[in-house]
Amino acid sequence: MAMALKIRFNYRTKLFFIVNVFFWLLVVAFITIQYTREREYKVSILDAQLQVYNDIILKKYQEDRNLSDPMISQILRDDDLRVTIMDHSGNVLFDSYDKDLENHSDRPEFQKALKNGKGHTIRRFSETDKRHYFYSATSGVGVVVRTALPYNLELRNVLKGDMEYIWIVLAITVIINIILYFAINRISLGVSNLREFARQAKDGDIRNFDTSKLPNDELGEVSVVIINMYKELKEVAEQRDKSLEEALYEEKEKTRIKHQLTSNINHELKTPVQAIRGCFETLLDNNLNEEMRKKLLETGYNNTMRLSNLLQDVTLITRITDEKETLEVSDVNVGDVVSGICKDVDAFSIEKQMRINVKIPGNVVIKGNRQLIDAIFRNLINNAIAYSGGRDIFISMNKETETSYWFDVYDNGTGVEEKHLSRIFERFYRIDSGRSRKSGGTGLGLSIVRNSVLFHGGEIKAFNKKSAGLEFVFSLHK
Repeated sequence: MAMALKIRFNYRTKLFFIVNVFFWLLVVAFITIQYTREREYKVSILDAQLQVYNDIILKKYQEDRNLSDPMISQILRDDDLRVTIMDHSGNVLFDSYDKDLENHSDRPEFQKALKNGKGHTIRRFSETDKRHYFYSATSGVGVVVRTALPYNLELRNVLKGDMEYIWIVLAITVIINIILYFAINRISLGVSNLREFARQAKDGDIRNFDTSKLPNDELGEVSVVIINMYKELKEVAEQRDKSLEEALYEEKEKTRIKHQLTSNINHELKTPVQAIRGCFETLLDNNLNEEMRKKLLETGYNNTMRLSNLLQDVTLITRITDEKETLEVSDVNVGDVVSGICKDVDAFSIEKQMRINVKIPGNVVIKGNRQLIDAIFRNLINNAIAYSGGRDIFISMNKETETSYWFDVYDNGTGVEEKHLSRIFERFYRIDSGRSRKSGGTGLGLSIVRNSVLFHGGEIKAFNKKSAGLEFVFSLHK
């Protein structure tokens, strides 16, 4: 009897040990794969960021080989970034850390860039300053641009996988092992079916596993729980992969938009700065008469105001898109805001021989940011005054729903060509750049309107009225 019990106990122990070891190997393999994939995604994100820097530097270097541009200087100051420019033979043409470097043709990232156009290396030791770096290289016409970040503790921590996720998986695994321990008496009945499930799970495909093969008892119930928990883990992993892909795309898109905005700002600054400079240079001539001096001062002042308006608009749109949390929200009476705007622009509208007609009840109050609501109506009114060519501007609240107020702003002017309607909310998009600059416009007004509406949980559309003029219809959440 004692011998029988001993043999039975040994059998149960061996069976539990085999199942347990196999399951842990499966879990470790799963964690390892997921950890590696997550780290690869994070490396891809970091490499994508550095590749954007590479493209900017490469473009600037190939244009005029001048790295003194303010945008390039800002890049060189960011994140302890090291920049190296090499020809296709590996000779160093420029390095932000050292002036005299050996040939880099044997560097892995350099070789990958020549072969594939782009390449990166993780944690390679630099003989120049005795530090480990994360390198990212991009090949261009005649040169290869390489950027590098020090592989310090902070960067290593960023590139690590999510330990919290691993601990969750391990905790679930421990729970499953406890369940297995108490169900081991019946586990032999369905061990073959569980082995088949484990094989399919290892291959990553459990969709065709038939749970009806499992015994209709406690073991079967436990097995179903295990299978469902595994499916949930797999779904979580797939969701994490999707989230990482979306994060990578979002990061690339943010970087692209910021680069585009920077380029547009640089372009917009050139004209007024050059005009102001020309005015001052001419004013230094003592032979000018008073009339010419006055004209130059007016020109300089107008361009200074243009610069001021541009900086204000850039600051506002940056706050809307990147600093939403800093914007104060309170009860705002829309009618009071519009009345204040009409008083401010009254002189301008009279000069243009335009009338502003407002029909907004006095009790229209929303939870929002007063500055942004002011920016919505002010930009739409100023846009109509400056460009519509009409004689009347109409502002009204045309509908109220349970959650929102709907508003109309339109004029009786010439409207806009249909080909421009889909793009008028883009940053720095101008239908007529010459006319826009002459009127003092920054090219950001309608983009500010759209982003301000989105901030208040609304939507906005623009279309030409059948009669005449351009109409904006938008909503603001209560």
